[in-house]
Amino acid sequence: MVIGSWDRFEAPFPPAECGRRLNRDRSADSYVGHADEAGFQLAVYGRTGVQIRGTFRPSGTGSEVVYRAEFTPWVVWALVLAFAASVPAIIALVWSGYLPGSMVALLIAIVPLALAANLWISERQARGLRAYVASVLGPTDR
Repeated sequence: MVIGSWDRFEAPFPPAECGRRLNRDRSADSYVGHADEAGFQLAVYGRTGVQIRGTFRPSGTGSEVVYRAEFTPWVVWALVLAFAASVPAIIALVWSGYLPGSMVALLIAIVPLALAANLWISERQARGLRAYVASVLGPTDR
């Protein structure tokens, strides 16, 4: 599952029952969010950087669950603001002589590694959210 991509599965329950099941079964309150007959939005409590949201569409055998795993908006804005604030600060430190140029090369090498690690962890969280929704709603395929 790639964060930002849509996916779907079939649930053997009508939309209202799907919403009720997600609201009732929160595995010892480790998930936060809401669910009703129209759809759901859930995140792991304490790790709300990744969320899953989706809709329930009536189908002949119950409901089609269409969902998307995504970063919460505040995480995206925090990353944008961090980069926007750090680039001028690094330029100012290099220009004033407080930060050697070799350190800038090290920072440039570290940033992609840190982003890759963050994406890997986020993908694992997204897979866990999808598995939780699938276990509660009991998909008939996959």
